[in-house]
Amino acid sequence: MHNQIRIKKMQGLSLIELMISMVISLFLIGGLTSVYISTRASDKIRVEVSEMEENARTALLAIRNIVSHAGYPSIYNHTIDEPFYAEADNIPNPDCRTGGAKESLIAYKPILKKKTENSKGGKRDTLLTVFMADNPDMVGAPPGLLTQDCMASTITAQCSSDPMGGMYNPTEAKIYNYLYITTNSGRRALTCMGSLGGAQPIAENIENMQFLYGVSVGNDMVYKNATQVTADGDWGSVINVQAGILVRSEREVLDTDEKKVFLLLDQKITTAKDRRIYKAYTTTVVLPNRITKEL
Repeated sequence: MHNQIRIKKMQGLSLIELMISMVISLFLIGGLTSVYISTRASDKIRVEVSEMEENARTALLAIRNIVSHAGYPSIYNHTIDEPFYAEADNIPNPDCRTGGAKESLIAYKPILKKKTENSKGGKRDTLLTVFMADNPDMVGAPPGLLTQDCMASTITAQCSSDPMGGMYNPTEAKIYNYLYITTNSGRRALTCMGSLGGAQPIAENIENMQFLYGVSVGNDMVYKNATQVTADGDWGSVINVQAGILVRSEREVLDTDEKKVFLLLDQKITTAKDRRIYKAYTTTVVLPNRITKEL
């Protein structure tokens, strides 16, 4: 008896079946590619928005800290009439109590011509705060003394408001902080300049900044811009500040170029025509030293 070996005849794909398979594969690959590209674009946007949120938090926190010190009268409760400097003349720079060598109150001279200003036409506002300087060498001093500008530069005892060892006229012992936005080479950064030690960026990609000032009028409060407050002579009656910032993404991640319009407090801001993301943020800062004065 002979063993019979049966061999099945092997059959491959026909040309039509192969073409159908290739077309289906192309559709699947195309769909996966589209999903990958879309996911990658969404990831880029998420990263940019996350960085924008962080920049906004940093900027608003810095603004709150700097503005809230405006009008501080020092531990000696010296009179300070206006919490912001917006006079027509330059900032005064008197001599400190001499400690062997002549020393001026303001160490960083570029701040001498800065002012709180309302920039018209959607330009960027600037703000210059003023507060009295405590004595950094005070023995047994309570916490919370103000002896530094926004650059963390510390005033000397001879230039402080200490009646015994500070300025000959203690009411002249003031520290100034100037908030503005740098625009060099297309860069946008919230920057603070201190009267004791230079200037430094605080937060990047801050496109615009606007301020309104809450003026106490009897039992009411009216918000005005810097130009109106100056014209009405109301700087001594400012008890809070509204701050608005417009933050942009570092990279251009949108599909098309377009201009965007934002209402930032009382100003209409039109952005450049680009593919960046823009978001507006606002905060209100109460001036505790001015609230107490008004009460």
